[in-house]
Amino acid sequence: MFSISSAYITLEVKLGLKVTGRCAVTFKTVSGTFFYEMEQDIKRFLTSLQPEFDLAYRAVTDSYGYMWIVFEGKRIEDLLAALTATGDMVEEKGFSDQLLAAVFEFANERQGGGHQYLIYNYRRNNFYPFVPTGQKTRDTEQEMIMMSAIGEEMPFEKDMTLWYPLWDLPLKSPG
Repeated sequence: MFSISSAYITLEVKLGLKVTGRCAVTFKTVSGTFFYEMEQDIKRFLTSLQPEFDLAYRAVTDSYGYMWIVFEGKRIEDLLAALTATGDMVEEKGFSDQLLAAVFEFANERQGGGHQYLIYNYRRNNFYPFVPTGQKTRDTEQEMIMMSAIGEEMPFEKDMTLWYPLWDLPLKSPG
């Protein structure tokens, strides 16, 4: 996942995609004490990071029962460290099968600021692009352009049928 720490520069130079300062990790919630304790541990850990890093976070549960830990910050390095540490905590607590994805948001300055995403699939250990264009529609041509720009720099999913759309991403600031 750390390959994004350099690939974002290529995306900006080649395609005009700027990091928005928002990313998220998502995992399926389960009932039970151990999962609840893990959630509390994650929140305590992230709260302890806030004085040291310029970083905010919030937890959101979507309509499918997935919890999203959404991060906002100015430095991609801080965002990546917090996101990776959160994923590691989920794995260490025995819930690695619940991890779905990490999502990194970019704004396309050359095309009116529309949002584009790189999604990291935990199960397949690779990235794929996602460019939503409206209600349940996507721009596969732009996704291919993103992949070709950074496909050599990071592990990319070659099978496009596995580029699963994640609709209604909760990355925008509430309110």
